[in-house]
Amino acid sequence: MRKEKDPRWGNPFAYGKEVAYSKSELLILDTLSEWEAAKHPRISKPETEFINSLDMSCCPFCGSAEIVRNGHRKDGTALFRCRSCGRSFNPLTGTVFDSRKIMISEWMEFLIHLFEFHSLVSSSRDNRNAENTGIYWLSKAFSVLEGTQEGTMLKGRIWLDETFVGVEKKKRVRKDGKKLRGISRNLIAIGTATGGESVFIVPEFVSKPNRKTTLNIFENHIAPGSTLVHDGDNSHSLLIERLSLKSEVHPTGETKGLEDISNPMDPINDIHSLFKLFMKTHSSYSREDLEGWTDLFAFICNEPENRYEKVDKFIRMAVSKRKIIRYRDLFAKNDQK
Repeated sequence: MRKEKDPRWGNPFAYGKEVAYSKSELLILDTLSEWEAAKHPRISKPETEFINSLDMSCCPFCGSAEIVRNGHRKDGTALFRCRSCGRSFNPLTGTVFDSRKIMISEWMEFLIHLFEFHSLVSSSRDNRNAENTGIYWLSKAFSVLEGTQEGTMLKGRIWLDETFVGVEKKKRVRKDGKKLRGISRNLIAIGTATGGESVFIVPEFVSKPNRKTTLNIFENHIAPGSTLVHDGDNSHSLLIERLSLKSEVHPTGETKGLEDISNPMDPINDIHSLFKLFMKTHSSYSREDLEGWTDLFAFICNEPENRYEKVDKFIRMAVSKRKIIRYRDLFAKNDQK
């Protein structure tokens, strides 16, 4: 007779009651325990050392530089105290890892899955996490990447075009119940530009791009005097004029059906094909998060190419950005939609 109670899985047989277990039941309990230990081990020494190496120059609550060391947590993480506001904190306070129940190291597998175009469902299954955990972590990833494209500047030879994604599931239709044909309010334009190595991609939140929206989106991301390779759409004309761009036009009618190697618009077409594949993997995405998705896609496409270097870059961005997203707040917001 013995009592078994696992902190995560619970006792699948007795729920904490004293019972006599069969050999097969003991095997199951032992296996669950091994799974738990494998997926959620104690914080490692390298992770503790990484956290403690983070720069703590000011208080995350009041911004004061009057901070002092204040011991360590049980896991070895350094603690600090602010002399100005009196509050205590650790190097991760105020970041997306604040009050973490799961170690930073578990994010690495999640990020690699994102970068390899895994769906949240398959990623959660592989990580043995709840699907809501994947949604929660994704919202944190969006917050870390927010604004990362602001400094993108393309120069030299640049390809520019638009692709489109559908609106929400409740699509706009005509009065007869049929979908609107062609470019319509059923679609959202995604503006894309690439210099061959770097990608800039953002939602335009219009169904038909125009001169003003194209200028506003790309004006600060294309160097004046560059060569713009495009399909001749009139929405590009003001941008070309304002930045004194050299215009190289390849109308869609002339490039349609050409093999990739012969198609002068192939660099931008490749980006669009990859983006559509990416969004198809996450087909249930909310259009309200389109900026987050395009920021993530740009992060995946741009340097560094090595996925582990990319994970390292993301983690360092995350620990340096003071922004908290609470689980309850995120899902309370979703429930109100």
